[in-house]
Amino acid sequence: MLAQDLSFREKSVPIKRRRDFFYPGLRHSSDAWALAVLTFQTGLMAGLFLDRIPLWLGLYPAGWLAVMSANVKHNHMHRRTFRARWPNLALDHWLGWLTGTTATSILTEHNLRHHGHSNTEHDFVRADLVGFRSQLLNVLCFFPSAAWELYIRKPLDFRLWWRTNRPLFWRALAEQASLWGIFTTLLFIDWRVALLCVALPWLHGQWWLVTFNLLQHQALAPDDPWHNSRNITGRWFNFFFFNVGFHTAHHLRPTLHWSELPAYHAREIAPRIDPRLVSPHLWAFYRDWFTQRSHPSPCPAAPAVAPARPSA
Repeated sequence: MLAQDLSFREKSVPIKRRRDFFYPGLRHSSDAWALAVLTFQTGLMAGLFLDRIPLWLGLYPAGWLAVMSANVKHNHMHRRTFRARWPNLALDHWLGWLTGTTATSILTEHNLRHHGHSNTEHDFVRADLVGFRSQLLNVLCFFPSAAWELYIRKPLDFRLWWRTNRPLFWRALAEQASLWGIFTTLLFIDWRVALLCVALPWLHGQWWLVTFNLLQHQALAPDDPWHNSRNITGRWFNFFFFNVGFHTAHHLRPTLHWSELPAYHAREIAPRIDPRLVSPHLWAFYRDWFTQRSHPSPCPAAPAVAPARPSA
């Protein structure tokens, strides 16, 4: 049976001054950009639901803002955004409302299984969930395949956390109650608008985030940390998606803050990685993946000496 590390608990950085409780501050100033995105998405979705913003103008941006927020949630669950405990817990709820899945729900399938057992049978988003000759079919079928895998194989987190990590159990329960309580209320107010203006952007965000795992890992060696991920180094792509393009760096150092990934990539990964696994922008990434130019086989040997772990 797969061993599970359920020691995740909310921790606060020691608060030196009383006023820090009321002004807890960010661990990294770059997270102000992430909070600005969340604020804009909140306003846009509220405007769509209240019919203050026309659908033709706001629905498409809302879908992509949900993708951005899903990346913010991903980064937040790897390295907490605030120094103090209570704003991190509040941010967990806010991220759930904007993405349609709770923050704690990704601990098992992403932090534990995807990072601990990347692209193996224990990984819910492993690339071999699809195996069509057509890459287009693989893209279209990967998200429902991953969702089915998650529904069938995911452990009962609540039952497990009740026995092993009671604080996490109550956190997860509170997040589920707030997320589905709010969505149920919106359904009662106007179910058509709720599905169109709330659920549809949620679905787009989750589809893109999950399917991107296929593009980043397909046909790469899961046991080679230097060559198990594809990367996008383009400035604008990583600006809008919070450096998700530096995927090898993220897998090697999951707790490294997202703003530090480009420097780590340039220093430690760029000299070692197969250049076919690095694309300068999103369109080159898509082109190389669909034409299988970025499917090196066999991968070059990993370096004999791994780099020193950077300070957190």
